[in-house]
Amino acid sequence: MKIDFTKEEYRTMVELLSLCGMVMEAYGRGNDPMKRKYYALEQKIYSNCEDFSSGDLIRRDSQSGQLARKWNENPPEYVIKTYDQFVDDAFWEELIFRMAERDLKLEMECAGIAPGDGEESWAERRKELEYAYEQEFRDKGLSSLSLSAELAGEN
Repeated sequence: MKIDFTKEEYRTMVELLSLCGMVMEAYGRGNDPMKRKYYALEQKIYSNCEDFSSGDLIRRDSQSGQLARKWNENPPEYVIKTYDQFVDDAFWEELIFRMAERDLKLEMECAGIAPGDGEESWAERRKELEYAYEQEFRDKGLSSLSLSAELAGEN
């Protein structure tokens, strides 16, 4: 199969790969065997940059020899904003999930239910807790969040 791209579509794909790379590189570029196939595809796409008059977007790393996104002093604002929004959303979603999970386990323990027993019946309660934390954080951010001395490491 062959896919034809215009110069503009290729440049857009480079931006998309840049955004994906920002996420993938957060935990080690190419060191994870699960990621290697993605970097191999990235290299294949980047290797065509001259064919699309897009050499200004790609550089060859002098140490590794790999092709990489060339950033000037001002990377595209929309890529950075999109990544920043992703990081922010992921933070709040994970915090909400973990806090609700913590509280649900505590409630289940107080009700005499062992972990793993009957959690399905508590699914609605989990949603209620998640919604409550979402509203709390939306309204107040972290200002109303506190940790006990034990959790803060002050046994």
